[in-house]
Formats: sequence, structure tokens, C-alpha cells
Amino acid sequence: MQTTRGLDRLVFFTDAVSAIAITLLILPLVDSVSQAAHQHLDAAQFLGDNGEEIGAFVLSFAVIARLWMTHHAIFEHVRSYNRPLLLLSLLWAFTVVFLPLPTEMVSQFTSSPVTVGIYVGTMTASSATLMAMALVIRKHPLVELKENPVSGATVFTSITTTTGFFLALIVGVLVPAVNFYALLLLLLTIPLQQVYLRRTEAARAS
Repeated sequence: MQTTRGLDRLVFFTDAVSAIAITLLILPLVDSVSQAAHQHLDAAQFLGDNGEEIGAFVLSFAVIARLWMTHHAIFEHVRSYNRPLLLLSLLWAFTVVFLPLPTEMVSQFTSSPVTVGIYVGTMTASSATLMAMALVIRKHPLVELKENPVSGATVFTSITTTTGFFLALIVGVLVPAVNFYALLLLLLTIPLQQVYLRRTEAARAS
């Protein structure tokens, strides 16, 4: 039997995983400071030599933060949990913990279909897991919080975002010249989501 305490432990676990993953992102840069000091480099030289690493850290921090915010928002609709939701949460936690590895690969290796595939693929898997969670919660009345059900807009946003990541993965891997810029395809999901919201509001008004 699932209890409120069990749900709290699940949420605390995923929160802790996200916090640890974000912390791990900065550790390679911290080590680089010591190496730069041994090489008698100053702060400006360190920043110049590690520009790509700092950029990768900032991007991945923003990605993990966004993924956590989405996970947090999804669990605002949860009153209990079932085995599928538990397993999906563990899978989502795996994608978040794994992300620092492709982040380091991106900062250290030349851009290639492999680095793009692993980096964007991890994001795609994480987004797809969040989408599956929203669908599981919406499908099971005993899991969904009656006072705050999963809306159609939430599901639509999850589907379009995951689709955007998937398209970015395909384009980034198959068109090497585009590589990580393929993530800009996610911007196309914003107007789609806005159109859906406007139509939903108009339907409610009528």
C-alpha cells in the first residue's frame, strides 16, 4: 500500500538527485582552477582557456534546473503513486545523474555526432520520461490529485517539448554542421503551446 510518507520519500529522493547532479557539474571546473594555479595562470587566462567548459556548465545547469522544475510541477498533481510512476521517477533520476558525463564530454571533445547524440539524447530521454509521468498521473485517478488534475495543456506541453528534443537529436546527429544548434528547434514549440492555450481558453469562454 502506497502511503503519503512513501510519496514524500520519492519526491525527496529525486530532489536530492537533482541537487547532487547540479553540484557535480561544477567539480571539473573547480579542479581546473587548481591546475591553472600550478601552471601560474591568472584568473583572466583561466577564464579564457575554459570558456567552453564554463559554457557547457551553464547550459547543463539550466537544463537540469528546467527538468527539475518540470518534475516538481508534475508532482503538484500527485496525491499518491503507483509502480509505473515510481519506476519512471527512477529512470528520470538516472538521466539527470548521467547528464554531467556528456556535459564533460562536450567540453573536452570536438563536436561530433557521438557527443551530440549522447548529450541531446540524454535530454530527450529525460523529457520523454517526464511526459510519460504526466500521462500516467492523468490516466490513474488514484494517483492524480482531484483538486489539481493534470490539464490538457500540461500534456500538450510535455508532448511538444519531447518532440522538439527528438527532432533536435535527429538533426544534430544527421547534420554535423548543425550539431548543438539543433536545440534551437525547441523554440518552435513555444508558439505551438501558445496557440493551444489560446484555443483552450477560447473553447472554455464559449
